[in-house]
Amino acid sequence: MKLRKFSEIEQFRHVVADVTHNAEYIGQDSNDEPMYERSRTKPVLTFHGTVKLHGSNCGVAFDVLSGEVRAQSHFRYLSVADDNFGFCAWVESREGAADLWILRLLVLSAALDQATQAIDAIRLFGEWCGPQVYGKTAIGQLPLRWVVFGALVTLADGKELWVPVEKVAAAWKAQVRSDGSLVNFITDFPQYTIEIDFNEPEASLDELERLTLEVEAECPVAKALGGSGIGEGIVWVCFHPKLGRLTFKTKGAKHKGTKNSRIVQIEPEVLASMDAFTDAVLTESRLEQGYGIILADHGEVTMQHLGAFLKWVGQDVLKEESDTLEASGLERKQVMGRINNRAKQWLLPRLAG
Repeated sequence: MKLRKFSEIEQFRHVVADVTHNAEYIGQDSNDEPMYERSRTKPVLTFHGTVKLHGSNCGVAFDVLSGEVRAQSHFRYLSVADDNFGFCAWVESREGAADLWILRLLVLSAALDQATQAIDAIRLFGEWCGPQVYGKTAIGQLPLRWVVFGALVTLADGKELWVPVEKVAAAWKAQVRSDGSLVNFITDFPQYTIEIDFNEPEASLDELERLTLEVEAECPVAKALGGSGIGEGIVWVCFHPKLGRLTFKTKGAKHKGTKNSRIVQIEPEVLASMDAFTDAVLTESRLEQGYGIILADHGEVTMQHLGAFLKWVGQDVLKEESDTLEASGLERKQVMGRINNRAKQWLLPRLAG
């Protein structure tokens, strides 16, 4: 099976730009330049939010025809010898295999009313959480667990269908489960709903920030499981008939990858200089995230992983902040050189050898 990563989660301002473009775009002119009608009304969309957990993105892929089962991190397939904080070891354990066989059947059953063709593959995505993975948030201080937040099936023609996680979770609860299972579902915990009017998206900022800061102050998932402490943020999802699955994340101030004047934004900020841009995007949170990803992929972080770390940091900055770079009128090559130097200075004291 070809590795299928979990879809990247956008910033709110990126979703605002996508929805606005879709509403205003009316075609190409005679010179093949895009044409827009700015007066067009934008939609009012309802987004559903679930708690964003700080662990390691891990999934399980099932080949329906061959019966093959593979554990994966966000970037690669895993093996027990080359694992990601023990996730593959759990997948291949007796308890893990038993749970996953049931989950496979439940996703198949839940997908039947959507699938128009035979299902070739099933993928479950979740956050692998616990002290061994990341212990600085409340969920990371509780025993190891896998919190499922996405279920995807691939049809015979290659098309993909997202299966509602809450539907799988409801069927899971109906099963006779032991208390020792490491499987949870993100929809079993507090959820949020917000209606966003894309004609005036700024009207939603205060509520998005209020809810996000509440989650950061006290993680609802950890609290429901008997813990207490800091959370990370919220992931928001809406299924749009033309744009498909719209998602964005809102992180608390202690977890944001970029220092902004507001926690949530509808437009990129204009930064005055290359130093200002570098200071804004190279937060401790982004650097720690990059370090954790390299550690998960390689089991250690040494001098030989410096290039991989700098590559991840640079790609993450460009993925999330290219619009800020452009709005600030900064030259990409020079800025990325500074980011590489600053990230290297941050990493060197931490290297294992």
